[in-house]
Amino acid sequence: MIWEEFKLFSYLFMGARYNNNAKELLDKVKDKKYYNLVKKITEMIDNGNKDQLATEFTRCFINDYKHLKCPPYESWYREKTIYGKVVVDLYDIYSKYGIQPMKQLPDHISSEMEFLAYLYYLGKGDEEGKKFITDHLLKWVPQFIDDIEKYHYGEYTKLLAEALRLFIDEIMDEIKKKS
Repeated sequence: MIWEEFKLFSYLFMGARYNNNAKELLDKVKDKKYYNLVKKITEMIDNGNKDQLATEFTRCFINDYKHLKCPPYESWYREKTIYGKVVVDLYDIYSKYGIQPMKQLPDHISSEMEFLAYLYYLGKGDEEGKKFITDHLLKWVPQFIDDIEKYHYGEYTKLLAEALRLFIDEIMDEIKKKS
C-alpha cells in the first residue's frame, strides 16, 4: 500500500469537486486493478454534467428523500446511529497524531481514508495502519460497498463502488500476505 491510494479514495468520496485532486494521484496507481475505473470516474466528472453527477452523489451518500441507503459513516454500519461510540474512539485515535477532522465527521469514509494516507505517509502503515484497517475499515466498508452496488443511482456511484471494492480486496490480500 502507498499513501496516495488512501488519499485518492478520500478525494473520491468527498465528491466531484475534488476531482482535480484525485486526477493528480492517478499516475501513482497505474499498476492497480482499480486504475481504469478511477480514470473513468475522473473522466466522467470532467466530461459529464457536473450538476447531474453531484445530484447522484448527494442522493447516494448525503441526502435521499425518505431514507438514505448508503450513509458513508462507520458508526451507522456498526451501531445504526450517526455520531456513535465509534466517533469517540476515532477522535481518541486521531488526537494522538494531532488530527482534528474538519471537512467530515471522523467516521466518514473520506476521513478514515485520509487518516490512513497519513499513517502510510509517516511509514506507520505496516503496524498502525494495519490495525486501523482491521479495527475500523474492514468492519464496515464491505457492507457499505454492497449497499452502494445495490442502491446506486447511476454509473458514477456504481463505478465508485466497483473501484472501492477492488481497493478493499487489495488491502485484504496485502494483510493476509503479511500475517
